[in-house]
Amino acid sequence: MTDKFQEVGILKTVWNKDKDGKWGIGGFMPLTLRPKSGSDPEFFQFQSTMEKTSNWPVAFGSYGSLTTFGDTDLLLKQSIVPVVSWVDGDASIRCIGTGFMVSCTGRVITASHVFLDPYDRKQATVSREDNIIKFPDGMRFGVLIPLSPATGHIGSIFYPFTECRCWGQWKESPLLHMKPEWNPLTDIAVCKIPRLPDGAGHQPLSLSLNSFIKGERAIAIGYAEMGDIAIEIRDGKPTVPKFAHNLYVSMGPVNNVFPNNHNEKVVFAPGPCFEFLAKIPGKMSGAPIFGSDEPRTMRESRFFAAIVRGVVSTSSEASKHAYGAMVSPAMQLPLAGNMTLRTLMDSGNEGIPIVRGAGL
Repeated sequence: MTDKFQEVGILKTVWNKDKDGKWGIGGFMPLTLRPKSGSDPEFFQFQSTMEKTSNWPVAFGSYGSLTTFGDTDLLLKQSIVPVVSWVDGDASIRCIGTGFMVSCTGRVITASHVFLDPYDRKQATVSREDNIIKFPDGMRFGVLIPLSPATGHIGSIFYPFTECRCWGQWKESPLLHMKPEWNPLTDIAVCKIPRLPDGAGHQPLSLSLNSFIKGERAIAIGYAEMGDIAIEIRDGKPTVPKFAHNLYVSMGPVNNVFPNNHNEKVVFAPGPCFEFLAKIPGKMSGAPIFGSDEPRTMRESRFFAAIVRGVVSTSSEASKHAYGAMVSPAMQLPLAGNMTLRTLMDSGNEGIPIVRGAGL
């Protein structure tokens, strides 16, 4: 990649309900992510500029009306969120990884190993029934979504996971002191969070019905290097101070695809996956991976990405080498009531973007 290719364009949509109560797109525009000065053009924090994604205000209250404008950082953080957890009495909130919104009603995708991190670290037990997994009361587990400064408030709102599904099998150990081990079918988890305070819809990213192809450039955006968040006691109540959580862009070519890895187990990453050559620090696990169009001429400097094809799964921090879980096969896996992400998308009832077109 030459120095002149230093911009990434992300298609950002704004969703709301129409007068008939149906979800729809109220506006959209590409957000330009330019590396900060001196950054590696393939792994960078981006410059944040003011953007406007719609000429029409969203119909709901103060929060919803402010989803249409703001700086690039805020607009992306409405859709790409840090996954955090803590237990009552902890001194800090731990950032586990990254997730992203896929429906207006609050469905979130992250990596299944991110979701099961508190269990793997023996911080909490789980109750399980098939692919439904629950943590006990007292375990705070969910995502942080920022408040727009235009509301007169700063900081983020914590949204707990109210429903979570992973797909795989639990392997019971014959040794009584050993806990059951999770064997994932795919490294993707689908969770649910509550609606925004004023009833506005969450702002989803668009999922691709197709998988990556070899040679396509993958663009991951997530919370690399995000540290834990200290909990301060003010007036006898625990509060969360302002904290740093910077989004990073990491990109590189897809080196290989493994669509039948759930059966063939060619690589150690679970389920249908792909290999791509990019720097992916640990806290980016669960982040969306966009497929992108290459610049069409030598004069162009932007890779353009509109749809999410994968989820960050595993990586080697010592080198530019990582695996991503394929989104399209997971869209066929069962949710509640025998629904799937694909059938919910087609129903139009949850505000999941439908993207159609050659190569999408």
